[in-house]
Amino acid sequence: MKKILVVLGLIMLLASCHREVRHVEKVVYRYAETDIPWIIYYYDVVGRDSTWVEEKWFHENGLLSLEGKIVDNKREGVFKGYYPTGELMSYGKFVKGKREGRGKIYFVSGKVNVDNEYRDGKPYGLWKIYNEEGELIDVKDYR
Repeated sequence: MKKILVVLGLIMLLASCHREVRHVEKVVYRYAETDIPWIIYYYDVVGRDSTWVEEKWFHENGLLSLEGKIVDNKREGVFKGYYPTGELMSYGKFVKGKREGRGKIYFVSGKVNVDNEYRDGKPYGLWKIYNEEGELIDVKDYR
């Protein structure tokens, strides 16, 4: 009988420690004329504690403009930007809130406009700029 009570006590203790994580969105800004969300932050909420984990920005037409993850209140990982028509406009990586590594900017057609690189949040290396026909038209040297 004692063993059963101990086991039941442990089960109750473990059950009381478990808290469900809820993914909650908070509209930070809205477009005044249309009331469409402009910026939304996403939080993981456990009990009374919340952690900012993602941000999304929207165009006035309601389509996604920018998206990416947040870690320790800073941008982290790949962020993607989109044209108001929904096509991919850009992508770049962040490490602890600073741009890092290769990124690209695209024309609406999907062809590369700028091939770039960042180190510690600053432009680095050779940035290649192309026209809409895909021809290299300029190179910027940030070494």
